[in-house]
Amino acid sequence: MQFERLGVDSSDDPAAMAQVVALQSGASTPESCQVLGDGFGVFVQFALATIVMSTLFTKWYFEDPRRQLKTFALDSSKQVVGAGAIHIMNMGCAVLFAKHMEHPADECSWYWVNIMIDTTVGVLFCYAFLKLTEYFLGYDTGHYGKTGGTGIDWEHDPDYWKWAGQIVVWCFIVSTMKLFVVLAMMAAADFWVKLSMACTHWIANQRLRLIFVMIVTPTVMNIFQFCVQDSFLKYQMLKKSKAKDDKGEV
Repeated sequence: MQFERLGVDSSDDPAAMAQVVALQSGASTPESCQVLGDGFGVFVQFALATIVMSTLFTKWYFEDPRRQLKTFALDSSKQVVGAGAIHIMNMGCAVLFAKHMEHPADECSWYWVNIMIDTTVGVLFCYAFLKLTEYFLGYDTGHYGKTGGTGIDWEHDPDYWKWAGQIVVWCFIVSTMKLFVVLAMMAAADFWVKLSMACTHWIANQRLRLIFVMIVTPTVMNIFQFCVQDSFLKYQMLKKSKAKDDKGEV
């Protein structure tokens, strides 16, 4: 076969097979992109983490009324831990899908698909699942006091066990969301491959594509995701309680 003459095992490496087909047809093929392969990939990870933290802090700084810094830190820790867990799962999915799925998409293409689903449909899923856990477990997200009657007293002396419990619940929510995303990707792999390659392979340079997939896309989408999630992860009665206090002082 033509693949064997070119030294490619088509049964073991679908991506290499696709590249050979492209070369035989005279088409140019972009370099394969890896989400974490060298020092540059590690630098990209740290840059992404810095951007994520800056986004959360900026939102807190401009909110009105502004939460206590301690309360903001506890609320944000849910997003940081959840985003970290999802980020690791996304990289793992990207590597495994690129290696074992019989499609020519590389790691960056699969990572891009994960990001786009997580920050759109995934946010809606997390919101719905969060409300279900509040109902069945009997807690108020973002409230770290002994009761949910007020949103004021507990801010200066939060119950860290309650906070830890909410961290665990949130990690369970995002992990469940990720499971459904992976199943959706596997069920319609052809569609996601075509979409991801169309949206990422227009960048031929490997490092520029890595920047687009790992920094540009997550920055834009995470700004939306973190702002929306922060709005429903923080204690909803806090703003109303402070508004009542302000009216009483007038």
